[in-house]
Amino acid sequence: MRKFTYTDMIAHLGISSAHPGGSMLTRKIFASENIMPDMKLLDIGCGTGETATFLAKEYNCEIIAIDTHSTMINKAKKRFDNAGLAIKLIKANAEKLPFSDGIFDYIIAESVITFTHSNLSLPEFARVLKKSGKLLAIEMTAEEKLSATEKKEISQVYGVKQVLLETEWKEKFANAGFSEVIIEQDNERSNQIVSDNNDPSDFIDPKLFGILQSHTELLQKYSGRLGYRVFRCIK
Repeated sequence: MRKFTYTDMIAHLGISSAHPGGSMLTRKIFASENIMPDMKLLDIGCGTGETATFLAKEYNCEIIAIDTHSTMINKAKKRFDNAGLAIKLIKANAEKLPFSDGIFDYIIAESVITFTHSNLSLPEFARVLKKSGKLLAIEMTAEEKLSATEKKEISQVYGVKQVLLETEWKEKFANAGFSEVIIEQDNERSNQIVSDNNDPSDFIDPKLFGILQSHTELLQKYSGRLGYRVFRCIK
């Protein structure tokens, strides 16, 4: 019997903005950046393609989007095709990026790094960024020190590799080769799944709704103790 994951739930429900803060936070983050048409952006863990679509339409720059989940890839492709966008879409792993060194101006990673082995993924991000390139990340962040049992419970629901404090995230980015890390809190803070443009699969296994319920219950249990941050990391 197949064991479904949190990522499976997001993929099959076709949730467009599963990351904390949703698409509104994505727009706020990029409003503070100076994105030019000649720039090259990499969307890591693109999901169903909402952020990549927004970036292509808003800034008319080159976008490459990657994900590891086949359902996500298929739904992103449909979204790009329907919008008539020439976004390059690749099935690829964040821990071993299939790109040359120093080719991207920006990387966007929305609730992605915590699902990876960050000691592998973050150096890869730094490697493919140009000098002074920037990583924009939204990541789950513990508001206080959690016990090993609490971290295990969170990891079991989400399938994440780590649950880090803000200071621990900053250290991770610095160790990966980023020279400056700017940390921001979202004033509209919400860990709830936020989406207004879903693309559900034709058949959704009822067990996936159980994972959604576990997500909701976990947020209630850890209210005030589990949040997120925006990280602007400059190479």
